[in-house]
Parts: sequence; structure tokens; C-alpha cells
Amino acid sequence: MKDGIVKPGNVLKVDSFLNHQIDIALIEEIGREFKRRFADKNITKILTIEASGIGIAAFVAKEFGVPMVFAKKSKSVNIDGDMYTAEVESFTHKNTTRIIVSKNSYTVMNTF
Repeated sequence: MKDGIVKPGNVLKVDSFLNHQIDIALIEEIGREFKRRFADKNITKILTIEASGIGIAAFVAKEFGVPMVFAKKSKSVNIDGDMYTAEVESFTHKNTTRIIVSKNSYTVMNTF
């Protein structure tokens, strides 16, 4: 409550504890809260989008004891073959981006 800043357009600025600097104690607590709320679900993976979502997703995955997968915002030479793709709208960037997860990498992760 004290560190978040609400900007015009109802945008929450979280640089001081999530985007540019991560408050580890807070992120650990968020991971525990996800576990508490979804403990009765069969969670096998935590999926997020690269960048800001990775910190939270890592702690959530740790709490569930499952792998974390993150979608890339652009294709690189390391992603080949079939891919899962989706269009996502960025509220803060005011644009739409295609995100990518390699089907091969995702399938390999299913063997964990």
C-alpha cells in the first residue's frame, strides 16, 4: 500500500517492489497465498510471460513444487519447431504482443 503508486489511467506503478527491484519477502508471501488459494487444484506448471511475471511465478512454482514456464515476447534462434502462440494486450504499453512457448520445450517439461 505504501510503495505502489497509482498513475493516471488507473495504472499501478510497482517499480520499487516488482518491476525494477523485487521485495523477496513480499514475493514469497504471494507464492504462499497462491498455494493457499489453489491447494485443492491439480497444478502441474506455472505459466507466465517473460519479464515482470517471472519473479512471482518462480515463487509460486516453488510453493507448488512444479516447473515454471515463461512465454517469450519474441522468437529467438533457440525456439524452433511447433509453438503455442497467443496475442496478449499490454495495459501499460498500450499494444498487443504475440507470445510464444515452444511445444517441444513444453513437452520436455512434462517429463519432470
